[in-house]
Amino acid sequence: MIQTYAKFKALRPGKITARGWLREQLLRNRDGMGGHLDELEPNMIAKPYISRETEARWGNKIKAGWGAEISGNYWTGEIGLAFALDDEGLKKKAETWVNAVLAAQREDGYMGTYTDSDDIFDDYNAWGTACGMNAMLLYFEATGREDVLHAVHRCLIWFCDNWAGDKKTRYAGIHIVRPMTVCYRYTNDDRLIKFCEEYYDFLEKNDLFGKSLSAYLSDTLHYGSDHGAGYAITMAHPAELYDFNGNQRYLEASVKAYEKLRDKMLQKTGGITCDCEYLSPLSSVAETEYCAITMFNKSMAEMLRVTGEPRYADEMERTVFNAAEGARKKDERAIAYMSTPNQIYATQISSQTARHAHQSYSPCHPVACCPVMSVRVLPEFINGIAFTDAAGDPYLCNYAPCKVDFGEFSLVTDTNYPFRDKIEYRINSKNILRRTIHFRIPGWCNDARIYINGERYAADCNPGAFAEVRGEFTDGDVISLELPMEVRISQLNDTDRSKLYPICFEYGPLLFALPIKEKWEVWEGESFTPLPEGWEWYNVVPLVKKSNLDIYEEKGMRRWLLDYNVAVDEDIKPEDVSVELCDNNGYPWEDVSIKLTIDAYKAPYSYPPYPYRTLEPYCENSRAYVSGEQKISLIPFGCTALRITYFPRAELNRKR
Repeated sequence: MIQTYAKFKALRPGKITARGWLREQLLRNRDGMGGHLDELEPNMIAKPYISRETEARWGNKIKAGWGAEISGNYWTGEIGLAFALDDEGLKKKAETWVNAVLAAQREDGYMGTYTDSDDIFDDYNAWGTACGMNAMLLYFEATGREDVLHAVHRCLIWFCDNWAGDKKTRYAGIHIVRPMTVCYRYTNDDRLIKFCEEYYDFLEKNDLFGKSLSAYLSDTLHYGSDHGAGYAITMAHPAELYDFNGNQRYLEASVKAYEKLRDKMLQKTGGITCDCEYLSPLSSVAETEYCAITMFNKSMAEMLRVTGEPRYADEMERTVFNAAEGARKKDERAIAYMSTPNQIYATQISSQTARHAHQSYSPCHPVACCPVMSVRVLPEFINGIAFTDAAGDPYLCNYAPCKVDFGEFSLVTDTNYPFRDKIEYRINSKNILRRTIHFRIPGWCNDARIYINGERYAADCNPGAFAEVRGEFTDGDVISLELPMEVRISQLNDTDRSKLYPICFEYGPLLFALPIKEKWEVWEGESFTPLPEGWEWYNVVPLVKKSNLDIYEEKGMRRWLLDYNVAVDEDIKPEDVSVELCDNNGYPWEDVSIKLTIDAYKAPYSYPPYPYRTLEPYCENSRAYVSGEQKISLIPFGCTALRITYFPRAELNRKR
């Protein structure tokens, strides 16, 4: 029996399946990018682990590593999607890929994408192979196929034998800790844990990107020190290793790494600020890479599993319901590689930091890392919905419409959360169930209530904690949660960038934004492989209404009436905001089901009259000049493609 120190145990993939709006989104993804990216980019996604073929993008040296990363992450997402939907077609596709990868394993056990002509000690070999082994292990956990586990084990031992001592690398290679620890859970092979510990010993002496335990434990986190997505994924690895070695220093390193990121570089969207893909200061136009969204969500799921602390589930909801949704085309056939809280344009030239069309929407950007990561994020969120503890008692950690199969019983909900505050779980059980069921109370919820078959249950429902429900339950019993949502108003701490301290609005787990009416313009794009019919690149631009008050408006010289030229009173209170629950049963990321209405001010000079990129609003002494009052309606950030999320503070002649 392996000694573990994690508070929770994950359910097998496929034990949590999507329902309601979540299932509809996954079905759209199945028919969109999730089910077809391997066909759109076969050399980067379908072939690397099978024939070790890939394209020489961005230089020959790391071509095998690019294919390994992108292919491995796609199949991790595809396998997760298959079992979250219980979709036989996707399962068959996954099985075909897995069998082909097994057939391509070398005699010495190596199962990555590098050939004899490649630099086998390249950093991206460990990183990319880890991505592929994550997919293979996920398939093993879903199916129980021992031949898959055996093959992955042999591959990881190859690294233990061949990457000894100073042959380790200090950039992305540390990601191999994840499959090593997962494989150890099922093999009890101490060589895997020893390799991981030696890797952290190596980083103590050779750290450059702030990935050592000492760097995580320090009080500083430097801008530009690490790739944003890389930090997002590797910060949880020490905690994952703590699960098996019990060394408290490893756990403390991951906790401190998260807290520094949260305080310094985490947007209200749940996205990490990573201009030029590297960690950067907060601002209304700081970019978030989609890879960082997915990796941060996965790390929060691992931190939740290891520590049992609800705050990590709060982060998962914030990230998935806001940042992840706000960069997806709603038919699931394109995403933005980079996105921002304030986004007036999302086009091939609107990114302020990237060389490529990273804010344009595409099913497959030239570096397809972000498209494949968009397939992973929702299945991994689903796998983090529920866990069990050592006694087998269930913990409901995240909320969305789903069925959770705990073996002897299941819980089913068709909730419209996060758009509504009620969640009803119906118990399916053949026998009388004597259990303690734990429900997470979000940190933002101050008046949570629990009911059993309509009667109030006396439970401690403290924000940021788990509420316990104990009793005997029979088939058909209903446990209901009410998580009343309140408006929260806060300011962005952009001290290290612009010092504008803009205002934003949240309601429950959702961030709200002023939508900008958009036009989706098809263009030829930058795909390496020509896209088939039905797949397009898009520039998203605002639909600007014309004014009949100014002849120069016809020439586009001054658009004073742009809907997004607004500011708000920094003293606005939650009671000043009206909440409208719309009567809408459609797909909630398309058909808005909740709105906030606020009093605002016209701020005609906040942005230049005909920009092509989204700039910080122009403010004097950090406040915007205003010319009149107006009401504006805000909608969930995830329902928007173009928006203003952080509002400049109105200059109202206050003494300062």
